[in-house]
Amino acid sequence: MPMRALLDFTQIPKDRTGVGVYAENLVKELVHHFKAPDILFLLVQKDEQRIRQIVKGCSNVVIISLPTTLFRNRALLLFFEQLIMPFLLMRRQIDVVHSLHYTHPLFSPCSRVVTIHDLTHLLFPELHTTGRRLVMAFFGRHAVRHAEGVLFISNATCVDAEKLIPTVNENFRRVVPHGVDPQEFQISRELTKKVLDGLSITKPFLLFIGTLEPRKNIVRLIQAFERVAGEFPDFILVIAGKPGWGFDEIFTAMRTGEHRNRIRYLGFVTEVEKKALLSECEELIYPSLYEGFGLPVLEAMAMGAPVITSNISSLPEVTGEAAVLIDPFSVDDMTAAIRDMANSATRRRELSALGKQRASTFSWEKTAKQTFDLYKVVAKD
Repeated sequence: MPMRALLDFTQIPKDRTGVGVYAENLVKELVHHFKAPDILFLLVQKDEQRIRQIVKGCSNVVIISLPTTLFRNRALLLFFEQLIMPFLLMRRQIDVVHSLHYTHPLFSPCSRVVTIHDLTHLLFPELHTTGRRLVMAFFGRHAVRHAEGVLFISNATCVDAEKLIPTVNENFRRVVPHGVDPQEFQISRELTKKVLDGLSITKPFLLFIGTLEPRKNIVRLIQAFERVAGEFPDFILVIAGKPGWGFDEIFTAMRTGEHRNRIRYLGFVTEVEKKALLSECEELIYPSLYEGFGLPVLEAMAMGAPVITSNISSLPEVTGEAAVLIDPFSVDDMTAAIRDMANSATRRRELSALGKQRASTFSWEKTAKQTFDLYKVVAKD
């Protein structure tokens, strides 16, 4: 039976991090599964160009563009989603709509699939802004209880949902992990040198990549670096990522420590810059207090970067035996892990090899195939 699916890309910003990386790579692979008579509709913002290029020439993909960039405003986008989208779904005779980031039409003429990335807004509400805490908590609960299909990006997130959101409704739930393309995570030595020179980054360096917000635990990372900096006078700490919220304490920690002149903050980095940093860092340190998946860790392993990360939430599920796991609430634990790895080139080489092997078990093609299969199941229900 033909299927008409609509993927709502309007929540995804132009600068791709986290959810944006997931969304873009999902589209890249998902389009290959839509063959006649199935049709994939992509609802995008007016100024979204990259997705238009990705699907150019795909005969079974239809772009639907919002008429104005005003819908980049989240309040206006929510208005569109709740009051206008249901009529759009009805007019286009959509069988299943996929919402990529929690919010979704509460009233829909078709089946809904919603991706749940994590439940930090319920587990750690203090790590979110008031608006995000209220909106995400409401829509997260509603999706788990009422959406016809729920897509979790890790077993850890699925288990959290079962504990936190009891429901008697029967819906289709799938754990569909993120992926990585090892072929994409390659970079020449010449380009790497050019990029690092352009960023004024010298080796050796420790690396953190992620949005600057309380959940990422960057203040404790800086404290751990301050403790080991005297033992490794050549090391610098590189922090890459755009500011999220609650970043004042992070910037204060960067500016006030004894070794503040050895901390480099780069802000948002491009894909090429990210690959160069991952390929040359001594260690990626990702001490997050909670992750629904932890894509930077998977990308680091694909590049062969030795990884230190947290022993909680989804991160052990992603890394397996290919990373050093620490208690993210313990600066002592983090300090010891950084010191031990910095002192052992053998351990770094071992983790690099294990990481590449582990990363090879994840792929965006698998992510897309499992997502498409859920569309089919939900559309027939």
